[in-house]
Amino acid sequence: MTTAARKFVGRVIHTGPLWRGYQAVSFRRFRPRIDEARARDDLRLHLGSGDRILDGWINVDRRIDRRVLALGLPGGLRRFDDDSARCIYASHFLEHLDYRTDAVAFARECHRILVPGGTLRVVVPGIEKILRAYVAGDDAFFAVQRTMHPDWCTTKLEHLLYALQQDGEHRYGYDFETMAKLLGLGGFTDVRLSDYDASTVPELRVDYRATTGPDGAYLSLYVDATK
Repeated sequence: MTTAARKFVGRVIHTGPLWRGYQAVSFRRFRPRIDEARARDDLRLHLGSGDRILDGWINVDRRIDRRVLALGLPGGLRRFDDDSARCIYASHFLEHLDYRTDAVAFARECHRILVPGGTLRVVVPGIEKILRAYVAGDDAFFAVQRTMHPDWCTTKLEHLLYALQQDGEHRYGYDFETMAKLLGLGGFTDVRLSDYDASTVPELRVDYRATTGPDGAYLSLYVDATK
């Protein structure tokens, strides 16, 4: 199936009254698990989970999968109560949201949902790293990119733009400064640069994007924000 065809099928499935009804049914089915975790002060939300199912977490995505709480994001987060989650984790999801609208709404909803002292961990492609490699003409860095990108990406600029856009699936790119600004717009004041599996919150050491560059540094950007 082509990219255009997948997008068309996705729009058909994820719009209209059937999708709204499915979200409502899915939330009712997960509600006992949510309430039980909240009663233990251990509600952990894995947002934009895709097919990565984290044990002990409420995995949330726009998937038709009984293991997953089916919600559109960020709008579906309105179903969660204020001050209810202790941890929120989102890996390689935020770049798929429009920066000035949905990404800001996502940050605000996460801040609202977290308990005081709760932490949001965000992982996104490290766009600053690929920009620096492009300017430096780092052939070794782009050799790694070739293992992750389509065969038609043969120039450094094609790899750079694919990392930023991914055939239109990515809506924005982040460095730490821009991510900190976004999370600040969401209400977070304690925003920290992190690294792979290096969160100060043990429960958030669940990273699964571990690709490294030729220097051994991880390619993703890892950020923790505490309410």
